[in-house]
Amino acid sequence: MTNKQIYYLITRILSLDFQPGKAEKIKNMLPGKKEDWQKWVQTGSNHLILQSLYLVMKKNHLLPRLPQDLNEYLQYIHQLNVERNKKIIFQSKQVKDLLSSENINCVFIKGTGNIFDGLYHDEGERMLYDIDILVEDKNMVKAAEMLIRCGYKTQKEFNPAAYASTMHYPILVKEDCVAGVEIHRLPVQHQYLKSFKTEDVFETKKPSSKIEGFWVMDDRKKIIHNFIHSQLMHNSHYHGEVGLRGLYDMLLLSKREDLQEVFNSFNYYGKKSRAYLHLMYKVFDLPMPSNMQKQPKTSCLSLKHELVLNMGRKQKAVWHFFVNAFKKYIAFPVRTIWDKNTRNYVFARLLKKGWFKEHINAYKRKYTGK
Repeated sequence: MTNKQIYYLITRILSLDFQPGKAEKIKNMLPGKKEDWQKWVQTGSNHLILQSLYLVMKKNHLLPRLPQDLNEYLQYIHQLNVERNKKIIFQSKQVKDLLSSENINCVFIKGTGNIFDGLYHDEGERMLYDIDILVEDKNMVKAAEMLIRCGYKTQKEFNPAAYASTMHYPILVKEDCVAGVEIHRLPVQHQYLKSFKTEDVFETKKPSSKIEGFWVMDDRKKIIHNFIHSQLMHNSHYHGEVGLRGLYDMLLLSKREDLQEVFNSFNYYGKKSRAYLHLMYKVFDLPMPSNMQKQPKTSCLSLKHELVLNMGRKQKAVWHFFVNAFKKYIAFPVRTIWDKNTRNYVFARLLKKGWFKEHINAYKRKYTGK
């Protein structure tokens, strides 16, 4: 099987909650060769959705069709993630209680917020690296300093000169804790604040459906945040390679809200948000909602997505390198002409001692693994 066929097999499995009648058809699509199962695992791992695949296949009685060793492996890593996420939930309670002791209100966002809001099949489905917490602008540094006094350390020095363009404090880690903590003052990068403000998140926040005393984003805000984070902040709209974890989160959120209506009310980035929704329905092979059927059957995002799926590993690396280079070294510097926060972002980093070395080393790690 080709990488593209493996990719679409994975998306068809993930969509079974929406069309369980296709389980029999998917049984006949499952790989027969060991090397194809290896590709399946690698692709699922790259997209951070192996646990979701395991749980959906378990619910739809497909696990017996997997090789025995793979079945056992998926069960094992899911159990490990359940145990890890329980520790992260406990750590989140500790952090929340610490902030509450100083009357610092916070909203849990992204993966932890979704777990606390019961978005997934169980608490072990989502892979979590960081605990993302949104606080009011005035409280970011205070919250971070409280954690530092309790034994947390930064892996990267905080740069006060870049405060105006800083979205979150450098990640904080503690030796006996499994996850890092990111204290956000902004839910999105500064250039998207016009459409998604910290105050709006706090005004519409809702209590966790799973754990008393926690606050999470309203579902409509989660949908908008998912789009901005995936398509704009991570440049997926330009790369054409869309992470399945974020796309699957959006699919799960579609059970709660009418996505098209949410984006129509949002009234920003209309073409890009419609392209994202169109791609989601296409990727998961779901019927297009009636209010989207009059839209073009393809978009620039869909075309780039298909192009990237057909690329080999080296071709992808070259493609992403040039897209990143254009965004970071041409489009972004041009933005400094009219955006003062972008100017702050650029000059605060250029003037920081050792920044060039850090930047070059980051590219070495990304493209060479060293």
